[in-house]
Amino acid sequence: MSVHSAKATRPAWLALLSSTAILAACAIQPAHAERLIVYNNASGDTYISTDQADGIGDKILWRSEMQTEAGEALGTGSGHCTKLDSEENYFCSFVINLKDRGIISGHGVQRTEPLNSTYPITGGTGEFAGVSGKITSRPVEDRARFIYEIEYKTAGTPQPRKL
Repeated sequence: MSVHSAKATRPAWLALLSSTAILAACAIQPAHAERLIVYNNASGDTYISTDQADGIGDKILWRSEMQTEAGEALGTGSGHCTKLDSEENYFCSFVINLKDRGIISGHGVQRTEPLNSTYPITGGTGEFAGVSGKITSRPVEDRARFIYEIEYKTAGTPQPRKL
């Protein structure tokens, strides 16, 4: 009588199915989109002139209180803008510091008012660390205030999934 050792083998499709199930169980959940609306007063801007006839290169420096629509203080906003062309477009860099929550920063072209301007979010701290998204701004109340509509996503985190 001879004894044969039978080697157990799994079909390739079963191995692939097992690998797929493991990857799905450890998948990163998609980021959740958030929306935040803040306002700031446009008073107190400082203008720096380059003394050029067309004003290209002139700068605006600003710092103001960030508020709810009703005027409740949320934090501060500050930034600087450089005039790009004779159509009154500016390149702006700014931070929005929301007390006890963190900072959101953005950069981009502020289009000629009253057009909306959209800036990519370029960074954040605190609650906003690792965020991505965009900030849309526009003047309201005859340019006495600006509204900032902030749409952002936080980084996804590994979450177990049920199969």
